[in-house]
This record gives sequence, C-alpha cells and structure tokens, in this order.
Amino acid sequence: MPTLSRILSSAVGKLLFHPVMITGVEAVGESFRLLTMQGVGFQSVKWIPGQTIQIFLGNLTKRAYTPMSLDSDAGSACFLFYLHGKGPGSGWAASAKAGDICQVMRPKDSIDFTNFTEPALFFGDETSLASAQALHLCRRQTGVARYVFEVNSPAQTEAVLRRFGMSQASLVQKREDGSHLADVVLLMAEQTTRMRSPQWVFTGKAGSIQSVQKSLKQAGISLFGSKVKAYWSPGKTGLD
Repeated sequence: MPTLSRILSSAVGKLLFHPVMITGVEAVGESFRLLTMQGVGFQSVKWIPGQTIQIFLGNLTKRAYTPMSLDSDAGSACFLFYLHGKGPGSGWAASAKAGDICQVMRPKDSIDFTNFTEPALFFGDETSLASAQALHLCRRQTGVARYVFEVNSPAQTEAVLRRFGMSQASLVQKREDGSHLADVVLLMAEQTTRMRSPQWVFTGKAGSIQSVQKSLKQAGISLFGSKVKAYWSPGKTGLD
C-alpha cells in the first residue's frame, strides 16, 4: 500500500514538473555521466545559458543542475553529472538508463552567462563542469573565458575537458588540508593580470569559494561584480 509520503511525492511531481525521457547515457570516465533528455519539459522554454533545471528524484526530493546545452525547438537537453558521494542526485544519475522517464521543472534563474561584457574567469570543481561548458559554448561567439578547477583526479577531469573541447582550463589537485587553494589563488591572480578586468565566476564547493575569494581580496584584487553559485557543501543538501 502506498505510503503518504509517496502519494504526496507523486502529486507534487505531477503538479510542478514536466515529463522528459532519457534518450542517451554515456560514461565519461569513471566518475561522470552524460545524460541526454528529450520531452515536453524542454519544449518552448526560454533557457539562458547558466540557468538551472530542477530534476524531481522522487520521495519529495529534487536537485538543480545546469544543462550543458538546451534546444527548446527540439525539446532536448544535455547534462553532465559528477558521481560524488552517496547523495540522491549521484545515485539517480548512476542508475539512469535510456528510456527512463523523469520529471523536470522549467528553467530557474542562476547565473546569466549571456550578459557578460568582459572576459570571464571561472572557478569551480567537478560539479561545475556542466556550467563551465555552458559558458564555453556561449563565449565561443561572444568572447574569452578561462577556467581554474580544483579536482580530485586531474587525469579524469582532463579527459572530460578534451571530450568537450575546453582547452583553456587549469587543474589543481585537491588536498585534504585545503592547501591546494593557495595554488588556485596564484593561478587566478596570474590570469587577472593578463585579463586586466575579468568577469569573475565562482562555483562549486561553498567553503572553497569563500577561501579563494578571501585570499584574492587580501592580495588586493577587486572582485566587484562577481557571480557566485555554491553547488554543494559537506553535510548540506539542496543549496540551489
């Protein structure tokens, strides 16, 4: 017999979300899954690169993800999922199969990559790669972008970047004590000198964003107009 939570979960899903089908699943290395989806949930919507889509995972659980691309005419979208930890999002992405039906919510405001007037300097981690690709595709026509990522496996991340044609990226190996963030700050400071007045974008782990921003400010670097979106923080869920 269905539990009350399942009944409520089903009702919420039908009321607020729209169906799409998973049409393609590709393993990109050991820790990433590329999912292509198509359906009415993506048809006739205005998606701005950088905006997120909420995916209903069942049991009153939803998670927001940034599409790498979205074609509202075709009603299709591509997502890159990083399988980290044992959260519901990672579990869902790892078990997703072509032909599965899922529910999505219409685009939600996050960062608008289309209104940048300066070269973009992007910081993030593995959870930021889809967002970075959305920026990359956008900036191919409108200007320069550079990327600095803190990652657990530079080799795996490099393979993902090659897969999607992103060559303007620097990778920094994570260390448990966080000391690698000094290398991140150094790289970003060097890029700032070359780019003069970049459009700052900070994404990924909340604590890393705060630490990098603090160090850059202490170095006398202005972060005026920064765009910030924390995707995760240890022990917290549903940041977006």
